[in-house]
Amino acid sequence: MDIPKRYLSLFLLTMFITTNADAKHSVPVPNGPSTTGSVFHPFGKITVEIINDLGNTLALKYHCKSKEDDFGKRSLQPGKSWSFKFHRQFFGRTLFYCSFVLPNGRYTFNIYEDHRESAGDNWCQKCVWKIRQTGPCRLNDVTKQFAICYSWNKSLY
Repeated sequence: MDIPKRYLSLFLLTMFITTNADAKHSVPVPNGPSTTGSVFHPFGKITVEIINDLGNTLALKYHCKSKEDDFGKRSLQPGKSWSFKFHRQFFGRTLFYCSFVLPNGRYTFNIYEDHRESAGDNWCQKCVWKIRQTGPCRLNDVTKQFAICYSWNKSLY
């Protein structure tokens, strides 16, 4: 089915408006602005922060990357954090994943999945993660608790 030419100009206009969005064009998110004072900026930078919550004196060794970016092998002392920033891909395909070396093995986790972090009640513009031996837990912006917890990815890295 062919799209009429008149819709092409509407599509181009829509693309121009959305790609030139800034803070004044931000989108309020349910349970966001009214409860936390935060606003989701669909074209703003996303921040991912990783906190070593392994406890005791255990350093967290990790390696985070995407298809385009590789942050290299790193290490975090207990209670310390590291972060990176990026712009989401236009069609919602942004994915960053990390491998973590823990006392009981090496595990992987998708530290940022666009469809998980940019939709519904669990969206985040600044995604803060505590890495624990049982798995990663993300900060819930509403409750201010690290209550959004996940298991490690199925396959060992």
